[in-house]
Amino acid sequence: MKLFLIFLFFLFCSCKQENTDKDLSAGTESVPSIALTEHERIVSDLEAKVSDLQNILNRASEEKEAEKIRTGNIIENLEIEIITLNETLNQFRAEIAKSKGSLREIKKIGTKEYKDIFESAKGLDHDKAILLYENFLEQFPDSPISSKARARIKYHNSEIKIIENRSGARTLRVWETKLKGEGMYVRKVSEDSLFQVIGREPDSSKRGSSSEYKERIYKWRDYVLDGGYHDMIIETTDGIVDRVYRSE
Repeated sequence: MKLFLIFLFFLFCSCKQENTDKDLSAGTESVPSIALTEHERIVSDLEAKVSDLQNILNRASEEKEAEKIRTGNIIENLEIEIITLNETLNQFRAEIAKSKGSLREIKKIGTKEYKDIFESAKGLDHDKAILLYENFLEQFPDSPISSKARARIKYHNSEIKIIENRSGARTLRVWETKLKGEGMYVRKVSEDSLFQVIGREPDSSKRGSSSEYKERIYKWRDYVLDGGYHDMIIETTDGIVDRVYRSE
């Protein structure tokens, strides 16, 4: 009996040891293997994320630096452009000031000479006065007063023309007799025929008020001699002379 009890004791201890070994074996083989794999996966994922974040941070830093360089270049270029524009503006201001001074001097060119010529021309005939103004224009073609000299030349030429016209002036009776002698009060004649009888073309002409007939009114300046010179006016209808009269 004693031996049997000892046998059971050893059998129990043997079974317990076996179970303990199995538990230790299971703990060392299954649990560490699964935890290590998952750990390695998580670590790998984290390392990848850290690497991505580091790359993003590097790119952002590079872009910021590049933007800083670009902004600096833009600011520098703008500063240079402002300096250039200011220099150009100052140059234009100086040129304007110089031009104003030159313009004042130009306005004075020929002023005294023109006054002298104007006074001298008062006592000369028209042809000689024209020569004086023409000489002035040759000497001072760009003078602001050159327009006045040209106006005086035009005036004297007009006066010469008036004198020439007056040389053919006649009394109103003479003109009436001449037109009647050509039958121009009773028959239609062309303008050229009328002008030929008078001796020259009129200084002006216009249409009459009638819309039914071809009325024309002609004027010859200073062509009637009657106690002085008066304009001669001839009115026609359809080429026939209606009347001849003088201006008052």
